[in-house]
Order: sequence, then C-alpha cells, then structure tokens
Amino acid sequence: MSNQTPTARQPMAGLEVIELSTMITCSLAAMTMAAQGASVIKVEPPIMGDQMRVLGTQKNGVSAFFHNANRGKRSLAIDLKSAEGVEAIKKLVARADVLLHNYRPGVMQRLGLGSEVLRKLNPKLIYIAVTGFGTQGAMADEPAYDHVIQGMAGFTSLQSEKDNQFSFIRTFICDKVTAYTVAQAATAALLARATTGEGQHIDISMLHACLAFMWPDGMMHRTIKDKDKFEMSPGSDYFQTLNFSDGSAAVAPLQDAHWQVLLPLIGYPELVGTPIYGSVPARMSNMREITQIFKKPRIDVGVEKALEVLRAADIPCGPCIDRDELEGVEQIQAIGALETYVTKTMGELTVPTPPVQFDGAATSHAQPSPLLGEHSRIILTELGWDKQSIDALISAGTVAETPLP
Repeated sequence: MSNQTPTARQPMAGLEVIELSTMITCSLAAMTMAAQGASVIKVEPPIMGDQMRVLGTQKNGVSAFFHNANRGKRSLAIDLKSAEGVEAIKKLVARADVLLHNYRPGVMQRLGLGSEVLRKLNPKLIYIAVTGFGTQGAMADEPAYDHVIQGMAGFTSLQSEKDNQFSFIRTFICDKVTAYTVAQAATAALLARATTGEGQHIDISMLHACLAFMWPDGMMHRTIKDKDKFEMSPGSDYFQTLNFSDGSAAVAPLQDAHWQVLLPLIGYPELVGTPIYGSVPARMSNMREITQIFKKPRIDVGVEKALEVLRAADIPCGPCIDRDELEGVEQIQAIGALETYVTKTMGELTVPTPPVQFDGAATSHAQPSPLLGEHSRIILTELGWDKQSIDALISAGTVAETPLP
C-alpha cells in the first residue's frame, strides 16, 4: 500500500490499483497508471502466471513482451478459486482505489468477486470490467483476441488495397487502444469520485473501444446518411508511401502548392493543375487513384533528396524507418523517447519513456517487471497472514513465490 502523495509529475501517487488480467489490455492500462505514480499489484495464477510471461524473446523466464506491459508492478501469485485467494482479493479491495480485470462476463461473479460484492466492501472502489464483445449479445461469452477484434471492428478492411482482400495491422493495436481507453476511464472515474465521494462500476469492451477509435477518419464516408451529402474518399485512402529504390518517405501533401512541388519532383509535371489534382475537393474525392503515382515515380531522386525538396516547400514529410533502426533515429533520441537501463533479472533493456510530460518535464519508468509471485509473501504479510500460514499456502500450491535470483 502506497503512502505517497500526488505531485504534478506523479499525479496518481498514493493510489492503489489491483490488476487481475492476462495478456496486454489490462496489463498495459495498469502499467500506464504505474508510470504516473500508482502502486499496482498484479494478481496472477500460481502456475504459469500471465501467459505473456513466456511469449517472445526472453531472459531468465521473463519475456520482453511481458516486461513491456508490466514494469513497476508487484506480483501476487495466488489461486482465485481458493478461499484464501478470494479472501486476499477482498482484503486488497478494502484498501484499493481501482480494480481492473479482463475476464469473460460472469467469471468474477462465480468466484465471489463480482462488482456488487467488492464495491459493497469498498464503496469508493472503481471497478473496471474489460470484455471482448461486451456483456450482451450472442458473442458476449466468446474468447476475444486482438486479431478477432481487428476483423470485427473494420481494421482489416482498412488495410485492404482491394475489396474483400482483408489484412491485419501487424501489431496488437486493438489491445493497446483498449488499454489506453481503460486508463483514461479510470482517471475520469477517480476525478468523479473526488467530487461525489463514491466509486463506480465501468464496463469497457474491446469491440466498442476499437470502433470508436476507427470511426473519426476510417468511417467518415459512412457517417453522414443524407443522400445530398458531398462524398469524399475515406481516410484510409490517404495513406500511401512515396517509394524510391533506396527506401520510402511518408508524405502528407494537402495544399495545392504541395502538389505543385511534389508532382514535378517524381516526374509528373504534366499533372499539375489538372482537374483531378488541381483542387482539394478533387483530390480528396479521388485519393486512392491519385496516390498511385507514389508507387511508381518516373524520377528516382532517392529518399534524402526528396525529403530535402519537400521540407523546403514546407510539405509534411519524413522517412519511413525500419523498426530495427528506431533506436538510432536522431529525432527519437532528441525527445528522449527511449531509455536504456539494467535490471537484475533481465540485464540491459531499452523501453519507451512515458510519453506524457507532466509539468513539462521528461519522466522515466526504468523499473523492473516482477517475477511470478515475487511479492506474494510481502503482500500477504501486509494483509495479515503470518509466515507459517504463507508457507503452508506455498506448499499447497495455492500461492507461488519466485524470489529474485
């Protein structure tokens, strides 16, 4: 339990968050709060723990995948199907500010840890239940992973070059969008609590969060329903890279003056001022067609020269960076977006710094991620169990403990 007080740079200091989850969504949400000062206890099954622990590149049994969503937390590994597990959660909740989980609908109720039960114990608790498809409808009880939500929320359609040739965004974007939605909801609920003195129950589904995320640009062509609307291309048609033999550039030519520079640069001077390229409405109504020239420049000036010309004309642009080269990019270094540090278990690590600079100052989150059950003993001691009782729970397999090597 934290005794810290909030500051401008650590606005969630003094708050305690209980996370019961697997995979990214709630893990990343809770880590975001930890980076802002909250004390986070991650509750995991005593066998294997969060399945993220073993996925991907790892050292000493901890994966980078797990580390990137779980820095700065304490781990309590306890069986929630046991009486002791239920008791531990209830004792944690009695002092906690936020509890978040991503179990399927009904699971927490069957464990005896439903929202009504826990919020009766602590009326100030913010209880956040994250589901894949919501709590209603035929799919409410089905398992949800990022891939499935990408398909259902239209992300795979956004990625398609042709009708019915769907493709994934090759990152867990739906998990992460939902995570940030959860973190924002938690802080908004805490703000409401500061006024009302009461906590609340919050439901968030991945499907709903990702539809809301995709809609502003990806569905702007389907938002206005009246037949007299003036149609333009959907936002997805605006995204084309400018390709040269030595690499690609990301460019966003929006103004007429931008196209007057861009078209001659890549060998299409005859298109300047033509009907389809000559005005913003014409271009925005035919973006997929007009950006096809990006793929086949007649003049291969190369990325460096192209960026020089584009920047001189104040056209928004930048190089497309190979992800394995991100750490060496001068601008990324200039803003301090990454930090490298050493932990006892995982050795040297590079991770992002917190992107929000509270009080206008850069912050660090160079914290270790917990081993499975690393803090089980100390947390249970805080909750009133004595050494003999804890030893018995560990011997029975109800609790796991993995001390630092």
